[in-house]
Amino acid sequence: MMRNGVKKDSNGKKLFSVLVFIIIFLLGLILPKSAKADNGEKYLNYFYVMAINNVLAVIKSSNTEQQSTNSKNNIKVSALSFLGMDILNPLSIVTKEIAYLDNNKGSANVSIDNESNGEKRKVFILNPFNLGDKQVSKVGDKVIDTSILGIYNPKLKQTLNKAKPRVLIYHSHTTESYLASDNDKSTDTFNMDLTQGVCEVGDEIAKDLEEDYGIAAINDNTIHNVGDYNGSYKKSRITLNKYLKEYGNFDIIIDLHRDGVLLTHKNEKTKINGVDVAKVMFVMTDENPRYAKQKKLVTSMIGISNKLYPGLMDNRQVYLYHWGYDFYSQDRSDNAMLIEVGNNNTTIEQAKNTGKYLSRIIAEQLNGKK
Repeated sequence: MMRNGVKKDSNGKKLFSVLVFIIIFLLGLILPKSAKADNGEKYLNYFYVMAINNVLAVIKSSNTEQQSTNSKNNIKVSALSFLGMDILNPLSIVTKEIAYLDNNKGSANVSIDNESNGEKRKVFILNPFNLGDKQVSKVGDKVIDTSILGIYNPKLKQTLNKAKPRVLIYHSHTTESYLASDNDKSTDTFNMDLTQGVCEVGDEIAKDLEEDYGIAAINDNTIHNVGDYNGSYKKSRITLNKYLKEYGNFDIIIDLHRDGVLLTHKNEKTKINGVDVAKVMFVMTDENPRYAKQKKLVTSMIGISNKLYPGLMDNRQVYLYHWGYDFYSQDRSDNAMLIEVGNNNTTIEQAKNTGKYLSRIIAEQLNGKK
């Protein structure tokens, strides 16, 4: 019983000591530094000097004297340094008392020049930020670690069955195009070269779905918007009906577009894994009879996107109409949706990069759900 009492008392003292130093550290962060400066015009935090005077009486350091410009000649500073404590670096005091903070996990000891005397000294840094440029994504002012946000997930791959396509992609505005590069000053927003527009993005998505995830996909390149632009959705509805008749329903049906904006409009893009990608937006019609089920599907895909690739979604996420042109044919299937990838100020490379991430999102939705 006596031994247990001694042990309990000893532990209490250690805990009290730790709490004292934590309080000292926190007060040192809050309280302003003393107006006193040494002969080299270096301002010192005398709060810590006084704290050390009171707690470590054996090394009593007077806070009424100015510090010598040469730390090597100051026996008090040398004694503290011998114990691993640097009054210029308060964290060294705390870490001396709390061993957990003095290990190599989540911390780093970095040598820097002490400007007052040219010495090298150790500075303790908590949780050093050491991500490379290709490992971060910036969304507004927020920096996001994307080092684990790869594109391909092999766990999602299933056996490909070409006889039963699960994803259908078509384009009501088939010739919607992108810029060839950031230096492209073209004002044309439509191009009969389908490799420069939304069809190329659709090809990228369909290819990735089949090769990487075993999801059979069709990307239809039938031109619907040439000749009678206002009749684009009526013509694309005929194409959609043809595929529904041939294959029955699909797990996901996408009318793939790009947004149309003024040439002075900012190119809406973000960086993921160090690569520029165009942003994504859904367009829906809430008066169509299938809206409730479509909303559930789209909300799920947005959630996957925000979890895996923060910043990929346009700030609007969903642009909601009441009817649109024949509900944009979203009344034909519970799984129908309209997706816009970037806009006419986006480059084809940025849009194709987005296609790869959309493939992963679709695969997560179809093969990742339990």
